[in-house]
Amino acid sequence: MEVVLLAHITFNRIGSASGGGFQSQRQVKFSAELPDTDQSALRELVIEIAEANGEAAGALRELRYERSDGGELVLNIQGPSTSYGTTYAQCRIIHALKAKGQYFKLQAVEYRDVTPYVSSRWAK
Repeated sequence: MEVVLLAHITFNRIGSASGGGFQSQRQVKFSAELPDTDQSALRELVIEIAEANGEAAGALRELRYERSDGGELVLNIQGPSTSYGTTYAQCRIIHALKAKGQYFKLQAVEYRDVTPYVSSRWAK
């Protein structure tokens, strides 16, 4: 078992940067491991997945981060003569436990109104 960074990526209009306009838009979701939280690594991963799923190579050269609310990272690109109302991709990065090829979401334990206690009998 190991703790990994997992990127959940929602592509809202994969294929649109290749000049397909509105006709080729489709929403797809992927999850993939990331080596770290560096934004350039996430951008490269988004481009790699998009190109492996129909986006033309090089079509995402101008893919840029945009401001977002709610803790997501948003990447967007507009066409030369088309302005889209939806972002190209939304990403959320989480820590996960990887065991036997499966991922398990890690979540911090809340200690509201509770005092944590570590017994000296089991402490190492």
